[in-house]
Amino acid sequence: MGRIIGLVSVVIGVLLILKGQTIPEDIHHRVKYFMPGLPKNPTTYCYIGGGLLIFCGLLGLIWPRRRF
Repeated sequence: MGRIIGLVSVVIGVLLILKGQTIPEDIHHRVKYFMPGLPKNPTTYCYIGGGLLIFCGLLGLIWPRRRF
């Protein structure tokens, strides 16, 4: 079960990074984030979140399992 969760985390992390690459191209992004008080760069949040998910997912895949 732990390996499945690790694999799903890696896939979601890659999808987040790909989503972060397409955010600046969207016209909705340009209009929505023009307002003051909103995060200026949500692309960075997608990159950081995707990187953390990939890292944690790889740890879940590589980490040895103990059998009792």
